[in-house]
Amino acid sequence: MRSRLATAVLLLFIFACEKPKDPATTKAFGEIPDYAWVYPEDQVRSLTINLGQENWDKIQKDMEYRTARKFGSSTTIPGATPPAGNGSLDAVPGDPIYVEASVTQDNFKWEKVGFRLKGNASLSAIWKNGVYKLPFKLQFDEFEDKYPETKNQRFYGFKELAMVPSYGDNSFMKEKLLTNLYRKAGVLACQVAYYKIFIDFGQGKKYCGMYQAIETVEEHLVVTQTGKKVGNVYKPESNLQTFVTSQFEKQNNKEISDYSDIQAFIAALNHSYRIGDRETWKKQLEAVFNVKGFLKYLAVNNTVGNWDSYGQLTHNYFLVNIDGVLQWVPYDLNLSFQMKGGLNRTALTFEMNEVKVQWPLIRYLIDDPEYFAFYKASVKEFVEKTFTPALMTDYLNKHKSVLAPHFTPNEIEKHPYGSIPNSQSFDQSVIDLDKYIKERHAAALDFIK
Repeated sequence: MRSRLATAVLLLFIFACEKPKDPATTKAFGEIPDYAWVYPEDQVRSLTINLGQENWDKIQKDMEYRTARKFGSSTTIPGATPPAGNGSLDAVPGDPIYVEASVTQDNFKWEKVGFRLKGNASLSAIWKNGVYKLPFKLQFDEFEDKYPETKNQRFYGFKELAMVPSYGDNSFMKEKLLTNLYRKAGVLACQVAYYKIFIDFGQGKKYCGMYQAIETVEEHLVVTQTGKKVGNVYKPESNLQTFVTSQFEKQNNKEISDYSDIQAFIAALNHSYRIGDRETWKKQLEAVFNVKGFLKYLAVNNTVGNWDSYGQLTHNYFLVNIDGVLQWVPYDLNLSFQMKGGLNRTALTFEMNEVKVQWPLIRYLIDDPEYFAFYKASVKEFVEKTFTPALMTDYLNKHKSVLAPHFTPNEIEKHPYGSIPNSQSFDQSVIDLDKYIKERHAAALDFIK
């Protein structure tokens, strides 16, 4: 009896002496996603990443294998042949390796974090140019099997962050602006935020410039924006004419080899009912795919102009299963707000008469009078309520005031650790974007007359 009483007293003493966890620490390392902190609307966050020389060497070796090029070289390594990819779009075949890194934010530090390069054409171009401002991912529990103390490690409730350097966008606003416009139009889209990134590649901490953090589709996006549980998430490389397993990379549920939802969608889309029994075709398609959500996406995408998307290329979108219905999620938007792009590609016109049957999800839907009328009405609503010159100019001015202090001569990105040549190019890019938006608004008004 005495021993039990003594033990109880000892435990009470221990718990009474324990200091409660600091709320800021609980938030930083906790599992509840803090969108306001990780993806603020009008603030710039800062992260420092320590890779070290050994890990940077591993990354270089892996990229030399994948691209047959050394960092900073546009010529291939003699005798080297990159591995085969899934298609002609694979400038960097496969996913680069993860290495261990530490991540510091203010007084908080995350150890044994997975760091890997990401991207395709932009990653390849930046690698050839020898610029350290590379797109990358942070996976906070990537090495939990090796280091049990990092099991379920989170960054303000998030398992993963995707960091992109706004390649080809010196305004640094397009990704964030367009995802904002999609959500206002009722289209699922990732949250985006501005981050200043410092990286130690083994030669001391270097400022690698302004990045944009992009939310991971499969983590919290669906439940946050719809209140529903996420199902399968696919990152396709497909024009959706036929089902080929390798063209539909799963982002979750990878241990379950069930692709029945995507197979049902492609079968319904391309079914002969479209010709002989249109109402049955539409009913079956809408049972497995959010058609109106996609038409709203088209209305926004065609208004702003985006040549780097479905209708020209087979990538830059996700398909997400929500309650058995697949939803379209646009992605990788740094080359939007442009009517012309690489390899003579052009953004789609409002009428989309140029789109051929090899892009069935556009051609087949737009050929239906009811669907086309809904699409046109969506363009009208978008340009009259959201994409007005006044609202867009206010947005650009507000975000320019947020970003401008980080593009002064003292803070400008410097080669080879950055990509923006001077502060004037940032200012001019914002001016050009404002002018372009006014031109697209006028074009949309002509279309909806």
